[in-house]
Amino acid sequence: MINSSIDYSWEEKVILIVEDDSPNYLYFKSLLKKTKARIVWKKNGTEALDFIKDPENIFDLIIMDVLIPFINGIEVTRESKKLRKNIPVLVVTAYTSKEVREKCFLAGCDEFITKPVLPARLIELLAEYFHEKKDVSSYQMY
Repeated sequence: MINSSIDYSWEEKVILIVEDDSPNYLYFKSLLKKTKARIVWKKNGTEALDFIKDPENIFDLIIMDVLIPFINGIEVTRESKKLRKNIPVLVVTAYTSKEVREKCFLAGCDEFITKPVLPARLIELLAEYFHEKKDVSSYQMY
C-alpha cells in the first residue's frame, strides 16, 4: 500500500549505496523506489572508493555499511570525506557498539543508523539532507 500523502520527488538526486549484502541493497532500493532517486550500488569498499574518486561521478549522498569487503565502511567514509567533504554519509550498520559508533563519527560520518532501518526514519533523514522536511511518520515503501 502506497501512502500517497507523502510525495518526495528526488529524480535529480543520486544516492550511492555501499552494501555487500544483496537483500539489504534490495531493501534500500525498494524503500527509495517511489522517491525516484537514482541509485548507484557498490558492493565493496574498493568499488566505492573508485566511484567516489572519479570526478565525473556526481552523487548527492552515501548510504554506507560498515562491514564490507576489501576496505571497510569506516575507511571508505574517511577517504570520501577527504575527497568530497560536503557529501553526507549515512552509516547504516548492525554493529551498535560505542566503539564502532565513535570510529564512524571520527571518520566523518554524518549519521549513524542501526539495522534494521525503519523506512520512515531513513526517508526522514534523506529529506533533511535534501532540505525537504515533511512528516513521514506513516511512510510505507509499498
